[in-house]
Amino acid sequence: MSYQNYKEAMKIAPKCRFYTTAGGKTQEEISKSEELLNVKFSKQCREFYEQYGYLSFFGNEIFGIDPNDTSGELEGNSVAYALNDREEYGLPTHWIPIYTFDDGSMAYLDYSSLNDDGEPCVITARFNGSAYQAEETIAEDFGNFVLQLVKEQLEG
Repeated sequence: MSYQNYKEAMKIAPKCRFYTTAGGKTQEEISKSEELLNVKFSKQCREFYEQYGYLSFFGNEIFGIDPNDTSGELEGNSVAYALNDREEYGLPTHWIPIYTFDDGSMAYLDYSSLNDDGEPCVITARFNGSAYQAEETIAEDFGNFVLQLVKEQLEG
């Protein structure tokens, strides 16, 4: 069911206001990102990066990957964000940032918690001044998370 939710999310996302993607990433970019992050992307994430690269729509931004970006800009780039926060703030290596909420918390793919399909759950966490603290699990996987956001925007 979860992969179906991912496919549904990406099918209806273009109906959202201000829908934008970056276009797909190459296998080389995906592999380099995995190497830098020391993570093997799940099926949904790999497909997302291959086909879309990044997703933005009315007030929402699902981070993409750019392993070659040396601009220092973190927002929108899971690789840069994760590497920076690992070094600066001790972000757990199995958490990959994918989304920033208005309250300052962030959504992370938690690769230490995989479902039966090998997909990481999505958690919220924030830096409390000394360490990252997980707050709650908000979706079984990436597809369910994106589908929730898309539906909220379309129904809102």
